Amino acid sequence: MANTSLPSMRIIYFSNQSPEVVNAVIEGLEELGQQVLLLVTTPGTRTRPSTEYQRTVAHARRDLDILITTHMSRLAGMLRPLEPDLIFTTGFTWKLPPELLTLPRLGSVNAHPSLLPRYRGPNPLFWHFMNGETHGGLTIHRMDADFDTGSILVQRAIEIAPDDDVDSFFPKLLAVGGPMIPEMLQAVATGEPGTPQPVEGASYAPLCTDAERWLDWTRPAGQLRNQVRGWGSQGALATIDGQSYLVCRARTVASAATAQPGTLLDSTDALLVQTGEGALLIEAFKRVS
Repeated sequence: MANTSLPSMRIIYFSNQSPEVVNAVIEGLEELGQQVLLLVTTPGTRTRPSTEYQRTVAHARRDLDILITTHMSRLAGMLRPLEPDLIFTTGFTWKLPPELLTLPRLGSVNAHPSLLPRYRGPNPLFWHFMNGETHGGLTIHRMDADFDTGSILVQRAIEIAPDDDVDSFFPKLLAVGGPMIPEMLQAVATGEPGTPQPVEGASYAPLCTDAERWLDWTRPAGQLRNQVRGWGSQGALATIDGQSYLVCRARTVASAATAQPGTLLDSTDALLVQTGEGALLIEAFKRVS
């Protein structure tokens, strides 16, 4: 049912997230009485290619207009006839040019999965786990010329449980994000400028490289477990006894062994591997051919 306290706005939605997320956001906006004029998605950039757009198109409602593009410089001219009130983005790969950000009457807004100004950038969730954070969050902010630097409209903190990984934490973000959207819409409708992000505490969450994907057995077991949590079901990579593995779930084990880091200590029910400090018990894994 539409929220009668909110004016109906004409929204263009940009996203590269899964079709489940995209459809939930669109349905949520429409339940609040908003008009989703268009979904814009993309195959991504050369450094951040994505195939999610294919699934999104395949699972989209038949009456939803979708634009697939990599041409950001053309979008302002293409979208101007739609006369949008708002651009809303979640996990969109490309930086939007200034003429596009200022096209909507009420501006452009982004949802970012961190407590900004911490973990700006393309891969915040991985770095939360890699760094052993106990809290994350979601920030909805106005967009400006740089990624994730605009004024904050709505922000919520979320606890990261000791057994959470990136897969179990993401639904918590979605659960918190739903109630934040009407707050964002109300702020936008009233022209609220938002709270400028503080300079102190700002950090960046870059794209992962091979160094973040492969487990280095000389590191402590606790750090390696956090690395595995950051990859979740996608799996970190490891070499054990000359064989490559995808490591999807692990826990730390105290070890008094004097073996070299990387030594396979036991493979009875799981893989127990000596690390630079303690041992890592790998409970979910598969061999990589």
